[in-house]
Amino acid sequence: MIIDIHSHIGDPWYAYWKQNVDVEDHLASMDKWGIDKRCVSWWQAHNAPDKGNKVIAEVVRKYPDRFLGFAVINPRWYKESVEEVIKAKEEYGMVGLKFHPAACHYRPDIPLMDRVMEKAIELKFPMLFHCGADEYSNPHNLENLAKRFPEATIIMAHMGEETCFEAIAIAGALDNVILDTTGSQNWYRILNYALDMVGEERVVFGMDFPAYNPGPEISKVRDADITEAQRNKIMAENAARILGI
Repeated sequence: MIIDIHSHIGDPWYAYWKQNVDVEDHLASMDKWGIDKRCVSWWQAHNAPDKGNKVIAEVVRKYPDRFLGFAVINPRWYKESVEEVIKAKEEYGMVGLKFHPAACHYRPDIPLMDRVMEKAIELKFPMLFHCGADEYSNPHNLENLAKRFPEATIIMAHMGEETCFEAIAIAGALDNVILDTTGSQNWYRILNYALDMVGEERVVFGMDFPAYNPGPEISKVRDADITEAQRNKIMAENAARILGI
């Protein structure tokens, strides 16, 4: 089995080009690359995430065997952001939450996040954070958040991108931090380094479709110089455990 823990539906937030990727495109991609289940969230994290979460919920209802929903949460919505976390569980049947500090211009370690984090922990949501070199999504900001909420399950997307060594070191020191492989560096043995530092239980596979090309994303894990047991954990078993499926 392969579980893609990080992909999107909707127009891209960065507007590099026009995207016309619908659910059928996702299903075709999944069938081509052998993806059994895909976690999807609304791509425009800064633009009407509440409406986007309803779209994602409908996709999951229509294809429950293929898609799992992550609700996009913007903590700048104050009390409405907490209400959206509750809706994600009680109305939409989501399995996780997605945060994009860079797109929404906030640092995840600000006090504004506290009520959202408390509710997410109460509802047992894993939380996927965009993580990179920018001032908002820097892994050190997520380190501060993870230390303040040790009960939270925090997934650092992209393994920190350009800041992968910092992200790996932070995840290695904090048991509640998980790394996803989407768009992460393709340097020689970087995945082996992550496994050495973090352990095979806290690395999960993702494609970030349609942002990244599926072939290279899956090859980074499928063709890596790791054991078959490690590969199975990264590609599916860890995600299944974290998501409770």
